[in-house]
Amino acid sequence: MVKKTTTPIEQTSRLLNLVPFLLTHQGIPLDDLANHFGVSKDVILDDLNTLWMCGLPGYTPLELIDLEFDSGYVTIRNADPLAQVRSLDGSEMVALALGLDLLLTGSGDLSVDLSTKIKRLSDLLREKIGGQISISDSGRSEVRSLIERAIKERASVRIHYFSPQIDEIKERTITPFDFIREDSIEYVRAFCQLADGLRTFRMDRITEISKDLIAYIPTQSETGSVVAITAIAQIHRGDRSTAEALGLAPAAVQVGGALSFPAYSVEWIARTVLASRGDLSITTPTEARRSIVQSIESTLALYEDGAIALAPTKRK
Repeated sequence: MVKKTTTPIEQTSRLLNLVPFLLTHQGIPLDDLANHFGVSKDVILDDLNTLWMCGLPGYTPLELIDLEFDSGYVTIRNADPLAQVRSLDGSEMVALALGLDLLLTGSGDLSVDLSTKIKRLSDLLREKIGGQISISDSGRSEVRSLIERAIKERASVRIHYFSPQIDEIKERTITPFDFIREDSIEYVRAFCQLADGLRTFRMDRITEISKDLIAYIPTQSETGSVVAITAIAQIHRGDRSTAEALGLAPAAVQVGGALSFPAYSVEWIARTVLASRGDLSITTPTEARRSIVQSIESTLALYEDGAIALAPTKRK
């Protein structure tokens, strides 16, 4: 379908694709170019006039893209720095990865060589966007309907949830009470028995859900008698960011002293200490200390195995 008008975002996306396309289709007729991008001739002319004023900093005729299209045929020169096809955004990579899954699962006559190439490309994409995407026949509708039912019946439900912070899937029993949506991502707010507190869960990270609801039983946390984890840390350097991370006033952070603060998750304590860049060292709980040591050891192992390249040393 030919579009007679487009939005600024659509035009920007089209302009990013025009340069690499024109470099490999020199002399293409205007009508063919408009048909390729699914827009009218007037729209593609407006794109070319906009592109004609683009280029490298300096913006003199020497740096601007050199276009010729008055004759009805489009030729482009002086655009080598923009010759590469633009990078895919997150949603495009997900769509491509799912499409590759469809090719692998839906085409039984693929050659071994082609299947290997598709699998390799799929693995590369998942390195960029994470591995927690897949095609599910049951879809998200079953998960959502069961959670909606739990909300309506004031019941609990058992889920398996992927946490990217610890790169692990854990079984949790939650008592959901509503849905929220932010930036096209849907979440469910619920009381989590594992965390013993209120939590927000991304719907697309719920990998499994039980079909049987569980009778709702108030816990100590909901009756107000829960006691948070008390963490003790040694302060090596004190600044405002450390105080803000711990939810304390800046005056409470004294260099060289010990500090106790409440927390509700061992994982959160470990992440906070690691993110302090040496400002803090944890004394208790010991579980957080072990988690920090394991994280550091696994990171160092990546350098030793060559998975992460070390910065080159300067020669004297």
